[in-house]
Amino acid sequence: MNIEKMSLDVGADWLKAFPGLAVIRDAAWQAAQNAAREMTIPGGTVVIRRGDPCRNFLLITRGTVRVYESSESGREIALYRTRGGEICILTLNSLFAGADYSAEAVTEDEVRVVNIPLAAFQNAMAYSEAFRNFIMASLARRLNDVMRVVEQVAFQRLDLRLACLLGQLFGSRNVSTLSMTHEELARELGTTRVVISRLLKEFENMGCIRLGRSEIELLSPEALTRLSQGEPG
Repeated sequence: MNIEKMSLDVGADWLKAFPGLAVIRDAAWQAAQNAAREMTIPGGTVVIRRGDPCRNFLLITRGTVRVYESSESGREIALYRTRGGEICILTLNSLFAGADYSAEAVTEDEVRVVNIPLAAFQNAMAYSEAFRNFIMASLARRLNDVMRVVEQVAFQRLDLRLACLLGQLFGSRNVSTLSMTHEELARELGTTRVVISRLLKEFENMGCIRLGRSEIELLSPEALTRLSQGEPG
């Protein structure tokens, strides 16, 4: 799917998702705002592929986009997620570097996106101090997220990472049962389905979870928290 070619309706309602941008009044940002185009993308859509050219700056107003790296063998690892009210750092990096996309992204649910053309983005960066400060602050926050991923991959045991991921997923979705396959969890953590299945079975034997067909039921949040902290289950 080529999101560069999708430009639908124009409106100012999307600024409600970005209070920091809504208060900027200078001419450069107003010009960028006027050039913005909105679009809606269904869930499960690959919106960015490695090597694609980047010609627009993207802001996510609703929904979640998962950004990930993939290897030639098909292994994946999630780098971070961009949610409503956040800018797409992947496009920002490509625009700053003048390079093609270096990773991939897929929508996890229906996503509402705002496109700002490259020329309007560059003009705002050059002439709007408030916009530039907003972008740099957003970039710093996202860099911290990516550094945490690197730290976890390099230094944290896989069972702890899995326990942390499960806790985050149960919490963010506010559910007691996750509809998620072992393969999907493996892609999140950059490992194989076999390894994830073995660890999940160990968690089940400890009484933390109950495994079903493409489902994981949370039995003991306390036990899962202890596991994520490296304590005995």
